[in-house]
Amino acid sequence: MFRSWFKMHDNCSHCNVSFQREPGFFLGSIYINYAFTALTMTGMYIPALILEWAPNNQLIWYAFAYTIIMPILLFRLARSLWLGFDQLFDPQQPQSNGNKQE
Repeated sequence: MFRSWFKMHDNCSHCNVSFQREPGFFLGSIYINYAFTALTMTGMYIPALILEWAPNNQLIWYAFAYTIIMPILLFRLARSLWLGFDQLFDPQQPQSNGNKQE
């Protein structure tokens, strides 16, 4: 599915279904990535603040670093999930042009 960390193949190498249906198709994967990052960061920040695991200024820097690093680490997973949800609810038929990309 992926050529490198941030680049995808145009079509599935198995069934030749196009990964990008239209411009802006992967905007939904950004929502998945944002929701996971925001919920987990909030879920960690609030208990850490209440239990005083570190000073607030230090916690803010940890939260800042987390919100930068996690979306990068979750990029491929979020795109894969978005493609899976889209294929589940609005399936595309395989293209039979014979030009499968390996």
